[in-house]
Amino acid sequence: MKTLAVAFGVIVIAITAVVLVAALTGWRPLKGADTGILALGSFVILALTLVVLVVYAYDTNSIADLARQRWLREGVLGTTYNIQLIGTKGDAGRTLVQLANSSALVVRAKVSLNARVYGDAVSAGPLYDGQEVWLLFPQQSIQGWFEVESLLQMKGKTAASMIAERTSANHAKQLTMMLELEFWDELGVRRKLPPRHHYFDFDRWLWIPHIAEQPRLP
Repeated sequence: MKTLAVAFGVIVIAITAVVLVAALTGWRPLKGADTGILALGSFVILALTLVVLVVYAYDTNSIADLARQRWLREGVLGTTYNIQLIGTKGDAGRTLVQLANSSALVVRAKVSLNARVYGDAVSAGPLYDGQEVWLLFPQQSIQGWFEVESLLQMKGKTAASMIAERTSANHAKQLTMMLELEFWDELGVRRKLPPRHHYFDFDRWLWIPHIAEQPRLP
């Protein structure tokens, strides 16, 4: 764009010089030419001006598109999550669900735990069943929590009973969740992460994620 502007300036100066010389000296570069050269020079300058304006508009649009692409990359692609268990073995098993938005955009999210006790579905509440929307302001991290004990009690179990019942055969099936996360930003871009299966190990007292992709539980 800078090169085009310089070239345009040089051409305008050259045309202006020719028009001035012709007007002041009566010089005619072509046989039979008359003062219409002034009109011709004006037309050429106007035409070049139009070309420059079109190129400028194209470049401006390209810059705006690049800026938008940067916003898109920094939006939902910059969101992260973390699952953290706090407390000690045998207590309520409070589990923190942490979401972080590192972008300059407002991001919304839905979290679905799909928790199960011995294969039977249990609920940690609408915020964790994908029924309510999490709101993350720019550069903000937020967290909520649920308790393992509360999930177990829905099926008449307790942390103590699950610890006692744990075996090498059932330890990965006692308490599970298929975590689903969906994010979208104020520009309308959406991102849904693949489901990730976790199970709760009552011996080591922590959530264990499956690193490999797992099919969604029925």
